[in-house]
Amino acid sequence: MSDPLPPAERAPGPGLRPTGEAIPAERRLARPPGERYRTAVPESILERPDLGRALVLGVLAGLGTAILTAVFHALLSITAGLIAISLLGGWLIGVGVRSGAWRGRPHLPSRAPLALAAAVGLVTWIAGMVLSWLLSMAILHGSSRTFLERLAATPFLDWIAPQFGPLDLLTFVLLVGVAWAAAHTTALERRAPA
Repeated sequence: MSDPLPPAERAPGPGLRPTGEAIPAERRLARPPGERYRTAVPESILERPDLGRALVLGVLAGLGTAILTAVFHALLSITAGLIAISLLGGWLIGVGVRSGAWRGRPHLPSRAPLALAAAVGLVTWIAGMVLSWLLSMAILHGSSRTFLERLAATPFLDWIAPQFGPLDLLTFVLLVGVAWAAAHTTALERRAPA
């Protein structure tokens, strides 16, 4: 079938002008200009911290710190390394508690994560000392007693009392203090109530 209209009288197609030139493609913006001036939807402000999640993350960091403390204290007898472990462990506990409590979202001020981080730091220090005691009793050289007999013969307080000194006190203060300090949030993360 032939086209009854001559080429000059036909309507131009979508990509051709009557003169045969190509029509440039239609250009569109990625988003309308008015969207640039809209105010962003404010992110919801958390009123309460998620203390369950904060506790889990803090305890995980504390468990690793306690194990490292026991290895350095009982196995390797490197007491100076306990300061570095306390600093790193306290920071990990505080960051774990802070990120677990707020998940990086804006929130109202709360002291609960700070107290939780300090408590986890305290329990971590005690756990590190108890693990050190257990490990040192397990690897006691030249003993013919069983492990349970060694524990009964040297209770924890009798084991720690003669060796407790300024370094142990310093590791306690560092672990609890750094955990408490690292659990603080910045002023940009906190939002005052409206």
